[in-house]
Amino acid sequence: MEKVLKFFSAIFALIMAFCGSGQCEMGLKAPEEDVIRIMSYNVRYNAWERGKIVPQLIADYMPDSVGVQECEALWYYHMKAFLPEYGIEGVGRLTGTKGGLSGEMSAILYRKDKYKVVDSDTFWLSETPDRISKGWDAQKNRICTWVILENLETGEQYAHVNAHLDHQGEQARINGLKLVLEKANSFDMPTVITGDFNFEKGTELYSEFAKAGFTDTQDVAPDTMTGKTYHGYNGGEEGLPIDFVMINSKITDAKTYKIIRDTVDGQYISDHYPIYSDMVF
Repeated sequence: MEKVLKFFSAIFALIMAFCGSGQCEMGLKAPEEDVIRIMSYNVRYNAWERGKIVPQLIADYMPDSVGVQECEALWYYHMKAFLPEYGIEGVGRLTGTKGGLSGEMSAILYRKDKYKVVDSDTFWLSETPDRISKGWDAQKNRICTWVILENLETGEQYAHVNAHLDHQGEQARINGLKLVLEKANSFDMPTVITGDFNFEKGTELYSEFAKAGFTDTQDVAPDTMTGKTYHGYNGGEEGLPIDFVMINSKITDAKTYKIIRDTVDGQYISDHYPIYSDMVF
């Protein structure tokens, strides 16, 4: 274990040295003033060859907060190094800790220049959500991280809930979504839900969002897009999303919903397209 920690520490030091060379840029496609941008992004667990590219995309679009999925230890270090303007909340699904061999995080990044964390936590999508565990027929441990952010200037708060449901277990998806929605409905404030839910828009399980009082920003934003969000590095537009940005009734002005189909040298950055929605609370 000591060798593993030393290895990751060395990697982190190299990343920091590179980032300090002035090659990190921020805010190239920043949101308009007074608009809150919420992003969801499954970054794909293997970080080696994409270590700077994924954080750079987040930096370019400059979301107020972004829920990332499959954020393993290397991603955690990359995000901290290449996104110094962002704080990061979350723990790994295997150990309940950060870094090392903690496993994938369903982490939430937020702009430190604009917000402070009022409260945050992570729970497991299982029969014992307060303990490290695997639920129902899931193939893997699955978790949900939430955070309450307070605007440093106005004092206004919102809650961001971010999850990654199991890709195989049907009961795990059904019951996991129920836990996510219960937590999201416990906040008496503007609340957003992001995540990779591993079920398509329009399915029976998808309808549970509306039953719980949450609206898909893709449906209500006047400036919107259609198409799939998972593409397996093959690109394309035809299909239905499995990644969503949902809002509760305290958010009534979703302005845009975008699927980011950017490539680098013709290659897709992840096997999912990131998505974001601009809104006013």
